[in-house]
Amino acid sequence: MNRRLVLVLAALWACEAPPPPPTPPPPAYEQPIGPEPAPYTQYHVAEVRSGDAVSTAFLRAGLSLGEVNDVVSAFGGHFDVRYARPGQWFELKRDEEGRLIWFQYHADPTKTLVAFLGSDGALHGQRAPIAIKTATTSVAGVVQGSLYEAMEEQGESPWLTLTLVDIFSWDVDFYTEPQPGDRFRIIVEKRYVEDQFVGYGNVLAAEYAFATGTRRHRAFRYAFADGKVGYYTEDGQAVEKTFLKSPIQFASITSRYGMRRHPILKFVRAHKGVDYGAPMGTAVWSIGDGVVHTAGVSGGYGKLVSIRHRNGLESRYGHLRDYGAGVRAGVRVSQKQVIGYVGKTGLATGPHLHFEVLRNGQHTNPLTVAAPPAPPIPEEERPRFFTWVGPWRQRLDEPLATADKPTP
Repeated sequence: MNRRLVLVLAALWACEAPPPPPTPPPPAYEQPIGPEPAPYTQYHVAEVRSGDAVSTAFLRAGLSLGEVNDVVSAFGGHFDVRYARPGQWFELKRDEEGRLIWFQYHADPTKTLVAFLGSDGALHGQRAPIAIKTATTSVAGVVQGSLYEAMEEQGESPWLTLTLVDIFSWDVDFYTEPQPGDRFRIIVEKRYVEDQFVGYGNVLAAEYAFATGTRRHRAFRYAFADGKVGYYTEDGQAVEKTFLKSPIQFASITSRYGMRRHPILKFVRAHKGVDYGAPMGTAVWSIGDGVVHTAGVSGGYGKLVSIRHRNGLESRYGHLRDYGAGVRAGVRVSQKQVIGYVGKTGLATGPHLHFEVLRNGQHTNPLTVAAPPAPPIPEEERPRFFTWVGPWRQRLDEPLATADKPTP
C-alpha cells in the first residue's frame, strides 16, 4: 500500500484527526521489544499544534489519559515531553482489540522516539536509529558590508559566522579590523537526513584573509588520541592564546584608549579603557582564565567585574546590567565564560561596555596587549598532525569552482 493511500485511510479511521503533516516519512524503525506484536488494525498520524501541551495533542489523537501517561513514561529517559514544539508529529497503531501497540514521536529530523508494547504488557521506549549522512563542504565569500551579510549571501546560518569569529577570536578583532574585500573560507561538515540539511558538524579548517594582503589567518581542527581537540596553524602552532582580542563577539568601538572629553562630566581626562557599543543585555566574555577580584557596584563604573589573571594582568568590565551566573569575588572563571551583560549603569549615556586592562596595577591599552599562545603540537605528535592537515590545506588552496563541491 503506498504512502498516500495510508494517509487517506488514517484520516478516515481517526474520528478527530487533524490533517497529517506534509509527506511524512514511513516508520523508520520497527524492531519490537518482546514478541512480535499482533498486526495493527488502526493507524493514526497527528501533530502538535501551536499552544498545545503534548498531552493535549495526544488526547486529541484518541489516547486515553492512562495511555498518555504510559507513553510519557516510556519516553522518560529519552525525551522530555515538556519540550514538545508545534510541528512535531507522531504516529500510533492499535491492534484489533484496540490496544496501543506502537507509538512513534518525531521530535526533529535527527531524533525519533519509538515505543512498543512488550511481552510484559507495558510500553517500552527507545530512540530510533536515524541514518545521518555527513559531507564536507567549502564555504567561501567576500566581505562587503559585514561578515554576517557575507555569510548569508552564501546561504549559511549565523551559527557558521559565530563559529568563524570564535575560532579567530584570539587573532582578529572582528569589531575594528574587517574591511571590504576581506575573504574567508570554511571547510565544514554538513549533516543530512535523506536530502534534508539538519545541521552543521565540525569546522575542519578555516581561513580569514585581509584585503590589504598583509595578514592571513588559518586554523585547522585537530583531535588528539586522548580526545582533546584544538585549532592549530598549518605549522602546528596553537591558535588559542592567553587572552582574547575582545570581550564581546560582535560590537563596535565607540571610544578608544587615551585622552577624551567625558560625555557626562564635560571635561577632558584620560580614558583608561575601550568602550564597546552593543545592545543592552549582550553577553560579555572574560578575555582569559582568572579569579574574580570584584563583582559589585563601583562609582562611575556602575556594576563592575574585575578579574585577576596570571603575570600581573587584570581586566575590568564596567557599566554592566547584570552579572553572569555564579560570578562573585573569589570565583575562578575561564576564558570565554560569560561574566556579565552590557548595560548602562554608572556614568554612562547609553548601553555599552567599558573595558580596561591593567598590568601590575598600571593601565595599558587593551587593544595592544600581547598574549602568548597555548602550547604547540608536541614533537612526537607532529607527523600525525601534518598527515591530517595536508588534505585540508589543499582544500583551502583550491579555486572556488572546485572547492564548493560537497565531499561525502
